[in-house]
Amino acid sequence: MRFPGFLALSLAAQGATSHACKTDEDCSLNGICSRQWPWSDYPNGIILKPRKVCKCDPGWFGDDCGRLDLRPAGRINGYNHSADGVESSHFGPYGNSSWGGQIFQDPKNPKLFHLFASQFADGCGLSGWRPHSFVLRAESRNGPQGPYQFAQSVSKPFRHNPQVIWSPADEKYLLYTIGVDDNVKREECTSLSYTQWPNNISVSAADDLQGPWTPFEMVLSSKEPHSTNPAPWPLWTPEYHTSKIVLGVEDLAIFIADKYNGEYELVHTQMWNTSEWSPTWTEDSFFWQDKRGHWHALAHWMIDLVEHDGQKWPRVGAHVFAKDLTGPWHFHLHEAFNSTVTYTDGSSQTLDRRERAKIFFSDDGEMTPLYLINGVQEMGERSRSSTVIQPIGEKWKKYEKRLGFR
Repeated sequence: MRFPGFLALSLAAQGATSHACKTDEDCSLNGICSRQWPWSDYPNGIILKPRKVCKCDPGWFGDDCGRLDLRPAGRINGYNHSADGVESSHFGPYGNSSWGGQIFQDPKNPKLFHLFASQFADGCGLSGWRPHSFVLRAESRNGPQGPYQFAQSVSKPFRHNPQVIWSPADEKYLLYTIGVDDNVKREECTSLSYTQWPNNISVSAADDLQGPWTPFEMVLSSKEPHSTNPAPWPLWTPEYHTSKIVLGVEDLAIFIADKYNGEYELVHTQMWNTSEWSPTWTEDSFFWQDKRGHWHALAHWMIDLVEHDGQKWPRVGAHVFAKDLTGPWHFHLHEAFNSTVTYTDGSSQTLDRRERAKIFFSDDGEMTPLYLINGVQEMGERSRSSTVIQPIGEKWKKYEKRLGFR
């Protein structure tokens, strides 16, 4: 899938020659800036100096390797708004609405996949996300793309934007969310403002993806700057055994703690303008460390809200990157993905909203992106939403074939 009409502007390399690079940062740290000889000129007897161009890692493309190479998705995928296998109290006028999600392969059964996502209690939809949102776990035995079926409620409302990581140091799964427990049943599916309801960041732990999960412990109060929308990543590596946890939050700020339920210290805030209605306005980050030890994040980019009077599409995905966790970080101002999804039947659909991006990576140590997971909302919808999973590049085919799905 290729994106038309992107904004060809970069905070990292403005004015760079098309297809040329000087450093790996010019390749978004998703590839290598390497020498290439202009072999096509040799038959004419002309010997030119080699130039340097970006050689992109699998799953990424573009002059700066800054775009996810999205491929057609099946029409039935992800976690959709159907009543199948769902507790009846969660099915109402907005269907089984969900928002975002994260995939895990079961460590004991490689053909079983788990999806952790936000769902909305009492039959409410996305417009009533705060305080009706809670965390669910769904299962797929059809492969990582799904479709997924409801398996269990992992939390009560209000818990939103779940992100799960495996901590090798603790030998536990860690579930980070925003929210607080709410025992009040509300009649209307409307959403409260953040001033009425806190976005505290909390963490829960479990030995198994199916639980049981420990009671949530608050690690960052909503009174702290940037304290919403957690994006954790363990600092443990085979060479560096540590319990330290990186926690990205709103505005792509970064905290670190010595242990998952310890004290989190702010170590970096971005140098660009993170305020609302700026060209670099983002939310809902997802952080990871690649095979070279470099750092990346995807975020919801609000550029069309800024430039087109509140429109939420089509440019929705931002990619930022840094060689070191504390920077400097770089933001190439073009979309990493947009809100159009192509399907295997040859059709396509441009969505009104495509947010909460998360990536499922290969398990071979290469950190190749295999699937992009998003919360989506179709044009004309105001509350019904679902979770879409779209394959990336070519490596996912071998992954699914190895598991016996294709």
